[in-house]
Amino acid sequence: MMSKRMVPRTLLTLCLISSTLSSIIMVKDSSGGRPTLPDSCLRTCAGSTGAGLRRGWTVRHRSTMEVTVDMSECGFVDTPVVTTSLAGNGFHDFLQGTSAPWEITKTGFRLVVENSGIFNPSLNRVHYYKWHVNWIAVGYVCEV
Repeated sequence: MMSKRMVPRTLLTLCLISSTLSSIIMVKDSSGGRPTLPDSCLRTCAGSTGAGLRRGWTVRHRSTMEVTVDMSECGFVDTPVVTTSLAGNGFHDFLQGTSAPWEITKTGFRLVVENSGIFNPSLNRVHYYKWHVNWIAVGYVCEV
């Protein structure tokens, strides 16, 4: 059993290891080209739409829904590289488009999910099954 006295030292050690071992480099930018900005300007920013929150979700068609994700607080100066996943407590794994963000800009993107043949998505299912988009973006926050 760990004493309360050990916890701060352990956390401090983990933070120091993490900050000294991690570095981010951009090999290809969002256009597939060689980056022109220095790696020191890179930032990793992550977030979630919130489990089961209907805010931001809209029904596009009987079998299709979309959610708009706001990344403006990340401070990107150009389009970042974005990875997404749809999480929840059920049936989210039957939807298509969960890792295919659309219209990515420096301030956000859209995720469009659709029925894969099992059932149609709905705002009630977003809430009931606590569906939410988790995302990670890597991009530049300064210009040279």
